[in-house]
Order: sequence, then C-alpha cells, then structure tokens
Amino acid sequence: MARIVVAEVCPQCRSLDVRATEPRWFAVEFARRGELDDGWVDRLEFACRDCGVLWD
Repeated sequence: MARIVVAEVCPQCRSLDVRATEPRWFAVEFARRGELDDGWVDRLEFACRDCGVLWD
C-alpha cells in the first residue's frame, strides 16, 4: 500500500516550516496516556515556525 504524504503550508507566509501538535496530548502524563484514552487524535493544531501563526 502506498502512503500519501502532504506537506502543510502556512496560510499566512506560505512557509513549509510548520509543526503539528495535539493540544490535549500534554494534559495527560505520558506514562498514563494509554490508560486514559485510545490513542485517537481529536484535533491537531498547526504552527508556523517562521511567522508564528497558529491554525487548526
């Protein structure tokens, strides 16, 4: 099976230097996360490292 990779582009400055985070991930201790959720991501937040804009 082929995997499709899509680069996220900043909507403001068009930079490709973008990171993705899961905002709720750090709300739970890393060692206990498996006990408290099933591993699915409800929402991702993106941040541009060049201009600092955030979006989801």
